[in-house]
Amino acid sequence: MAYFFLIATRLNLSMKHLQLFLIIAIISIEGCVSSKSAYTVDDFQCYPQAVYLFRHAEKQKIKGEKNPELTKEGFIRAEALADSLSSIQNGIIFSSEFKRTQQTINSLAKKWNSDIIIHTASDPEGQIEKVLNKCNKNVIISGHSNTIPDLIRLFGIDDELKIEDEQYGDLYKIEWSSRLPILTITHIGE
Repeated sequence: MAYFFLIATRLNLSMKHLQLFLIIAIISIEGCVSSKSAYTVDDFQCYPQAVYLFRHAEKQKIKGEKNPELTKEGFIRAEALADSLSSIQNGIIFSSEFKRTQQTINSLAKKWNSDIIIHTASDPEGQIEKVLNKCNKNVIISGHSNTIPDLIRLFGIDDELKIEDEQYGDLYKIEWSSRLPILTITHIGE
């Protein structure tokens, strides 16, 4: 702050101009902040055994409805997801606050005898922090086409991913080898 005051004094700026100068300086600095994850491999002593990310299954399309439920096809895909992951032990389940994501993993929660932990879709950094603290656990996150790619990037995967609006069934799996994340993708259902 004293540095900026000295500059303002040298430039013969009034207090109002100094405030404007500081605001511009702060905005300029903020604009240079990276959008990369705040976490690095050194931030954690251990990692989950695996993290699975799955976009919710097919949803109903009802004009004006912001929280639709799954379609019949969506429930079939949700059951296929539960069947494909049913042999995994030690599982923790996260979902966004929306019905479609919770319905997508409800069958899996029953098979794993696990509760669904709700975490808001608008807080990806908080989601990453919660998941990375689940040492040696298997974790699944049921999310959305606009949140899953960002979560994958925040886990340290640099691959550019985009999930199209009609793209359903991709199961993204992240595992760590020598503290580095490795992504594999499989498809669930038809």
